[in-house]
Amino acid sequence: MKKLSFLYKVLFGLNLIFIIGFLFAFVLPYLPPEKFGLVSLLSLIVPVLIFGTLFFLILWLLIGFKRKLYLNALILIIGLFVMPSLYELNGKESDLLENELSIMSYNVRKFNMYKWIKSENIPSKINQFVNYENPDIIAFQEYQQLENFSLNYPYQSNPTYQNKYKLSLAVFSKYPIVKEGIIQFSRGRPSAIYVDIKKGNDTLRVYNFRFSSLGIIPDKEYFGHANSEKLLKRLRSSFKIQEKQINALNDNIKGCKYKIILTGDMNNTSYSWIYKNTKTDFKDTFLESGKGFGKTYSFNGFPLRIDYIFVDKDITVNTHTNYNVQYSDHYPIMTTVSL
Repeated sequence: MKKLSFLYKVLFGLNLIFIIGFLFAFVLPYLPPEKFGLVSLLSLIVPVLIFGTLFFLILWLLIGFKRKLYLNALILIIGLFVMPSLYELNGKESDLLENELSIMSYNVRKFNMYKWIKSENIPSKINQFVNYENPDIIAFQEYQQLENFSLNYPYQSNPTYQNKYKLSLAVFSKYPIVKEGIIQFSRGRPSAIYVDIKKGNDTLRVYNFRFSSLGIIPDKEYFGHANSEKLLKRLRSSFKIQEKQINALNDNIKGCKYKIILTGDMNNTSYSWIYKNTKTDFKDTFLESGKGFGKTYSFNGFPLRIDYIFVDKDITVNTHTNYNVQYSDHYPIMTTVSL
C-alpha cells in the first residue's frame, strides 16, 4: 500500500508538471522572445505537453482515480478552443473551384549538397516530384542553382542568390512575375523575398521566407552541462532573430495593396509568438483543409509542423496536402486556393 501511495505521489507530481507547462503554453504566443527568450523555448515542447496531459487523463481513468482526470480534461478542452490544432481529423475540401491556384512550399536543404541523405540523385528526384505534382507556384527555401535541376516554369525569381548571406530563396511561377523584392531585418541581412504575380485580372503577392534556424541537430549530443548551456544560448539568440525577421516582414505586408500568400520555413511551432504574429491576418491552410499532424519536419521520429502556407482571409482554401517524400530534412506541402 505504501508503494502504491509513493507511486501515486510520483505520478501526480509528474502530472502537475505537465499541467503547469500546459498553462504556460496558453500565454506563450503573447510573450515576445526579445523579452522572454528562455520562456519561449517551451513552444518547442507544447506537443509533448499535450500528449503528456492526455496520457495522464487516460491513466487516471483506467486506474479509477476519476477526480484526478478532471483537471487534465479541463486543460485539454480549453486548449481545443485557444490553441492551434495539433491533429486535424478530416481534411475539409471546398467546392469552390473558380479561379483556382496551387502553391507548393519546400525546403530542399541545398539539394543534399553535403550528402546528409544516403541517396543518390536527390536533385533529379525533387525535379521529378515537383513536375509530377505540377503546382502553379512553388516556393523553395535553402535553394541553390544547379545545372542538373531544371523546372519547366516560364517565370522565376531568386533575388538573394548573389547576396553574400546566401539566403537562397526562390519562387517559380506559371504566371508572370511583375515585381520582386528582398525584405531585410537588419543591414544587408534578408529575411524573406516577395514576388507580385499576375493571374488574369488579379495581382497576387507571394512572400517566401526562411526564419533563423534553431540549430537543433537530432544526431548530435546536447546533454551535459557545457553543451546544454550552449544550446540554450543559441536558442535564445535564434528566437530573438526570428522576432526581428517577422517584424520586418509584417512592416512590408502593411504596405501591400494586393491579396497575399505567405509561405516558408518558420523554424518554429504553431504554439509560438512567431507563429501568432505571422498568422494574425491570415488563414493557416493546414488548419483550414489539412489532415493528420501536418508533419513537415521529423525530429528523432517526432512529427513537427514548422513549414507553413498562410493565405489572405478573402481567399478560399480548397485543399492542403502534406507529402511524405524524404528528399530533404523537411517535407513539402501544397495548397490549392480560389482567389
